[in-house]
Amino acid sequence: MNLRRKKPRPLVREDGDYRDARLFVIATEDTYAPSQYFRLFRNPRIKMRILPTEGGLSSPKHVLDRLDEFIKEYETDDGDELWLLLDTDHWTERNHIDDFCEVCQEAKQKHFQLAHSNPCFETWLLLHLEDLDPSKQFARCQDVVKRLREILGGYNKCRIDGSHFSLDRVALAVQRAERLDESPKEAWPRKTGSHVYRLVKALLPK
Repeated sequence: MNLRRKKPRPLVREDGDYRDARLFVIATEDTYAPSQYFRLFRNPRIKMRILPTEGGLSSPKHVLDRLDEFIKEYETDDGDELWLLLDTDHWTERNHIDDFCEVCQEAKQKHFQLAHSNPCFETWLLLHLEDLDPSKQFARCQDVVKRLREILGGYNKCRIDGSHFSLDRVALAVQRAERLDESPKEAWPRKTGSHVYRLVKALLPK
């Protein structure tokens, strides 16, 4: 039995007392883009801890393990939420689909929330900039990134320009992603789309 005392909830008190703030812990497959994107949100009643991939440990099981390690190390409150963000490219191919499904099932059993993207997180970013035709599918993340570069004149996931993702555009992205979500009960979008809108709706000020 592990009798190690857990650390207090990691709430940074910068401008006031956040003891009653909700904590969102977000484990991502990506190393750079999600961490930068979610830092753009400003809601004094919500604090975020991003758990990005480090050292190349980006498999769905590794991302899930990071959430497990977090709840072993830190205390959490009933209102806190833990989210798993995965990309479907590569992992939903025939030789990986069983492992991907197993991770999604295990996450649900642990009451973690899912916000996966097809084919990748950049699909969510693209939805800030244009509506996607459901009849046209992006098979590869490279194709999504190519489209981002066409619209923005360039895209580097290590240096995201926050001016492209204003609150107005975030609201548009949510609407567009919801329209694409033909099967909301599925663990991930089976066609081009992103369930990140579910997380974002929870983060936006009410």
